[in-house]
Amino acid sequence: MKTLTAFILLAMAPAFAAAPNVGVVDVAEVMTKYNKAIETKAGIDKSVQTTREAVAEREKELQSLRADLESTVKRSQDPILNEAGKRSLQSEAQIKQGAFQQRQNEYVQFVQSAQGTIQQRLQEMERQVVADVRVQAEKIAKDKGLQLVIPKAVTFFNDGSLDITADVIKALNDAYKSAAPAPAPAAPAAK
Repeated sequence: MKTLTAFILLAMAPAFAAAPNVGVVDVAEVMTKYNKAIETKAGIDKSVQTTREAVAEREKELQSLRADLESTVKRSQDPILNEAGKRSLQSEAQIKQGAFQQRQNEYVQFVQSAQGTIQQRLQEMERQVVADVRVQAEKIAKDKGLQLVIPKAVTFFNDGSLDITADVIKALNDAYKSAAPAPAPAAPAAK
């Protein structure tokens, strides 16, 4: 039995000794140089800016409502007011407090919803880019005779000769058709 095990181990030794041909891809670099990712990120950034402006508007509205509420509460505490005036202002303050609370809740929901939507768009962009990278990396791996392609981020060390990121980016950009309109041709110069 020992001889059989030793024979099997000797027979398999060349298989263990042969290192696989490996390539690495820097996905973070792809995100910054792949035209599809750049365009998608620009759209997301534009949405973020629009959302920030909407949040700022809502914050101003909340500040205005708060100031009005505080003013009403302060007036209701005026010692020269009669009881009917105080009750009237306290009732008005309760109504304004309810309106303020409702607007504040809407504001919080708006901010959370906007953050969630933007986060989803970023995750979807990442999923799409990684899927595109996977397809192109597989094609490049076949062309270069690589047996394994891994993300650079999961390696502790890798030799620069293993990096196929530039090839992947070139292939991705060559295959990508921009959604942005092409620039208009320049008008001929007047003579």
